[in-house]
Amino acid sequence: MKARRTPRTRPLVALTGLALVLLLLAPSVAAAGLKDRIAATLARHGMAGPGTSVAVHDLTAKRSVYHLRQNILRLPASNQKLVTAAAALDAWSADFRFSTQLFIAAAGIDDEGVIRGDVYLRGFGDPTLSTKSFQRRRWNMETGDIQDFVRRLRGLGVTRITGRVVADEGYFDAARRVADWRPGVLAYCGPLSALTLNEGCAANGGYVADPALAAAGTLTRRLRAAGIRVGGAPAHGVVPAEASLVYTERSATLRQVLVRMNRPSDNYIAEELLKGLGAGFGARGSTAAGAGVAQRFLRSSGIDAGFRIRDGSGLSYENKLTARTVLKLLGACSRRPDFAVFRSSLAVAGVNGTLKHRMRGTAAAGNARAKTGTLNAASCLSGYVTTANGHTLTFAILMNGSPLPIARAQAAQDAVVTLLARSRP
Repeated sequence: MKARRTPRTRPLVALTGLALVLLLLAPSVAAAGLKDRIAATLARHGMAGPGTSVAVHDLTAKRSVYHLRQNILRLPASNQKLVTAAAALDAWSADFRFSTQLFIAAAGIDDEGVIRGDVYLRGFGDPTLSTKSFQRRRWNMETGDIQDFVRRLRGLGVTRITGRVVADEGYFDAARRVADWRPGVLAYCGPLSALTLNEGCAANGGYVADPALAAAGTLTRRLRAAGIRVGGAPAHGVVPAEASLVYTERSATLRQVLVRMNRPSDNYIAEELLKGLGAGFGARGSTAAGAGVAQRFLRSSGIDAGFRIRDGSGLSYENKLTARTVLKLLGACSRRPDFAVFRSSLAVAGVNGTLKHRMRGTAAAGNARAKTGTLNAASCLSGYVTTANGHTLTFAILMNGSPLPIARAQAAQDAVVTLLARSRP
């Protein structure tokens, strides 16, 4: 005799099936809700139009969260520094130090402490060689100090140099600026050189015309002030093969230098790094060669389209990146062993750098780490943020326009990142 079915069995099975369907749908429903809220946030700030590209990815769940026109090439402004920083870390490593060398004439130092001939200062693209006062004022960091060359010569017993201090800047090409920079951006970066002091800044607040010669001039004055007589005026030249290396000055580590580049968005450091990449890993010490190295790095990271690199800082209006390219770069960096170095170089919302006064008092404050980018026609923000339930998101927000309402664009960016920080994907 067959057992009779309990009347409640079928509804129970149906209810269990419904719960399972709802459970399976929950993530997609939540994602759809977050997408709608991001779209509404952009619209509320009037920044959902055709000049805006946005892409958000969940690194923890390994899925896309939101995208809007993510494949359109945009002017990235200083988001370009993300590429420069990542390429520099890949090429040199976090503990790399830049060098500047001091040579003396082949005759050496005689018994009276006299160098009969010239001394030579050879630069290898250290963007931070500076005076101690500049280091305190600009970076709050110890790095290559011009005074150390004086200390070395005094330690060797030198009392007089019959010749000159000769500046050798041959490691880079002779271009002081990037060729396609518009006149309006020239004030935001000093003249470039493989041998430079204080980022090419002059005592009057402007820029020196010849950074290598200015560095040699400063060393000449400091030698004389220390009691070492120098016979001639500083000059350009090349270190002879027979000259003797007597001292090498080292910069702070690259990990420290990247913090001073990305957080305050230092254009000079970025441009010197790009030329250094060209000199060390490309055809020559030029901006174009460095751009080629950076492009090879992107391709090696699985990014084979969606970029055009013309400088290291983002001052060029010829640079182009897509939001998807930036997002893929951020993702690729997150998988590298030096990710902590890259991430810590970025400004922290509401805490430091170019984000010090943004997103204060929100869920993004002390949480989001990102790179800003601002030109007359661009406002961008890209980086990392942790959600309320512990997921790590990458985001790229590139906004272009002519003209572009910068304040409104930044308000929209801050609102989106704050929304991401509060979310539970």
